[in-house]
Amino acid sequence: MITIFIQVKYYILLILIFISTSSSIAQDSNKGNYKDQWQFPAKDATYYVTAEQQRELYATEAEMQWFKDAKLGIFVHWGPALLKTNVLSWGRFGERPGAGRPATNGEAPEVYDNLYKTFNPKDFDADTWMQHVKDWGAEYIVFTAKHHDGFAFFDAKNSDYTIMNTPYGKDICKQLSDAAHKAGVKLFWYYSQPDWMHPDNLREKHYENYLPYMKQHVKQLFTEYGRIDGVFWDHLATKYWQWDSYHLLKDMKQWQSGILSNARTGFGWPLPDRGDYDTPEQSLGPVNHHRYWEACLTMTDKWLYSPKGPIKPYETVLGMLIQVAGNGGNLLLNLGPNGKGTFVEAEANEVDKVGAWIKQYGHTIKNTRRGIYIGGDYGASTQTGNKLYIHVLQQLSEDAEATIELPMLPTEIISAKGITEGFKNYDVVNKTLVLHFNKNKFIKNLDNIVELTLAENPLNFERIETWKANPLSKKQFNVTASSFIKPKHKPEVIYNTKGNVFSEGIHLKSWWEPAKDDSNASLTLNFQSAKKIKTVLLSENMRSHCVRKFTLETKDKNGNWNTICTGTTIGEGLRIKLSGSDIFGIRFKPREHTKAIQITAFNVYE
Repeated sequence: MITIFIQVKYYILLILIFISTSSSIAQDSNKGNYKDQWQFPAKDATYYVTAEQQRELYATEAEMQWFKDAKLGIFVHWGPALLKTNVLSWGRFGERPGAGRPATNGEAPEVYDNLYKTFNPKDFDADTWMQHVKDWGAEYIVFTAKHHDGFAFFDAKNSDYTIMNTPYGKDICKQLSDAAHKAGVKLFWYYSQPDWMHPDNLREKHYENYLPYMKQHVKQLFTEYGRIDGVFWDHLATKYWQWDSYHLLKDMKQWQSGILSNARTGFGWPLPDRGDYDTPEQSLGPVNHHRYWEACLTMTDKWLYSPKGPIKPYETVLGMLIQVAGNGGNLLLNLGPNGKGTFVEAEANEVDKVGAWIKQYGHTIKNTRRGIYIGGDYGASTQTGNKLYIHVLQQLSEDAEATIELPMLPTEIISAKGITEGFKNYDVVNKTLVLHFNKNKFIKNLDNIVELTLAENPLNFERIETWKANPLSKKQFNVTASSFIKPKHKPEVIYNTKGNVFSEGIHLKSWWEPAKDDSNASLTLNFQSAKKIKTVLLSENMRSHCVRKFTLETKDKNGNWNTICTGTTIGEGLRIKLSGSDIFGIRFKPREHTKAIQITAFNVYE
């Protein structure tokens, strides 16, 4: 009776909130924040939910298992927009219902909205796509069935703005679902609840006209294409009740048993954990999050086909995959096919190399869980059963020893062996686990992997912090650069402690970029006094992994600069181990690069 009474009081409160809030939908974008006009109350109180109802929607651990085992998925953003722009939906200069900001540039709607009339991906082959997914070592694919611009890649019965009315004229989603089922690839549909083409979306007749339109799409996608394993929503700045998310997800769980849903189901739920997993975008995700997550990242600088954009090298993609897996997530890697319907060869070639690595070493990340050692300057760890895999991603300076130190484990090590060449042995000194490597072999590996067999399953113990990650403060050095392209890209901006502190899960939005004509670019830290630096961290803008060769130099007590490290790629969060000897400064020099140099972090640690 008490439980019923509490629920009744809760619903009465919701009804009062609903009645007291204006039911009209604001249309004046000049009043308040742009996003405010798109947020409004539910049609009635049944659209709101209790915490208990929200819990009904969570996937079980058994339903999540395959997803947690997968570690790698492929994201595909595609659309007629690529005929004019490399920005899907956001490249349209029109109203953006549900967005947090208005458009300031882009293609005129009368141009953008008619691009589908010439869209003809005649070389598209769904079976070839699925073979790519398998060759790349991925277990699932997420495809944009409908993005914010409203174009549908399926035979939507209630719209003319679909693939069926292009010169191509065939249901892409049907072909993909058939191919995925045949290949044994798991399939997610990406579906944007906001629709910038529909005249009633998030406007006065939203509940009367748009919501039924959207629900018809969703029912079709999740009932007419066979087994669908998950849904990737993209709610923008909207509330869950605006999409009747509770009832919609309940229906979907009936249509597709065990279906998984990401967190973008709308804001405002009673419980903070929305969906079945979190979705950090263009960042690696947190190192010690309380639940599973999936980091979605682009292979180039854009989600859509970007023929002139920088392409990430396989080394940085692989490094990110290992860090993500070791810290409790999946990597969802996006590739944008061209207008003919094929993946860009140069992008595919890099991911092929990731797939080759997975074929040889994938057992150390797939079907594992995040390791007892939290990610740190050494790299990351994974585990399965009583096997613990140490993934050493750290590089070495010329004078650094090929040893890695970690806190002592809370259980006995039964055996240790190198999965990659170079591991020699281990010992425990002063409650510190020390791994010893052959340096000549160590430096040849992108990832030095050590397998530890433990007496007990490490899941029985708390995770262990391995790195405090407190860099030398700006007060202890002066930063200078050979040049900068704009004032907003001065070297000082990357040391703004309020908005640009490096940490997995933080999207670093400021970077140093040298002038285009600077043929001898450099970034220098001069210390106020001698420092015993043990680790250097370098990071590039996630959208521009362009450095292909660099050097690090240190300054001695006589003011002389000496090269201590020559490296190739950087990517997201490259750690370099130094000897810890006294130095008075350190200098980064990018020597070769494919596009603009954009450095988001150059930090040093004692």
